[in-house]
Amino acid sequence: MARLRLTGPAVQDIASILDWSAGHFGDASRRRYEALIETALRDVADEPGRPGSRELPEAFGPGRRVYHLRLSRDRVRMSGGRVDAPRHMLVYRTIPPETVVILRVLHDAMDLVRHLPAGPDDDV
Repeated sequence: MARLRLTGPAVQDIASILDWSAGHFGDASRRRYEALIETALRDVADEPGRPGSRELPEAFGPGRRVYHLRLSRDRVRMSGGRVDAPRHMLVYRTIPPETVVILRVLHDAMDLVRHLPAGPDDDV
């Protein structure tokens, strides 16, 4: 498993997502979404190029990938149900040899390019 590092914006994204989830759907939903995010983070750390992840160099440069949380929802292990329709994705890159940097956690309706740092040195 690769070392996982979250940028400041990614940490803020997660906090905002979880606050919004609690405010709109309650604490149980917040816990389910938090478990889903944690599972997705582990999944990309275990296999950065995992099936379902996509590299989008034309959108935001080489080496940056996206991974939608829905791809991890069947691996979440907790009582109380699952997140049926997650709407967020991890945006990340790998720094050789063994570090996955989570750049942002963004809603799938957002313009990704607008919310990402401009260069590779801006995201760690």
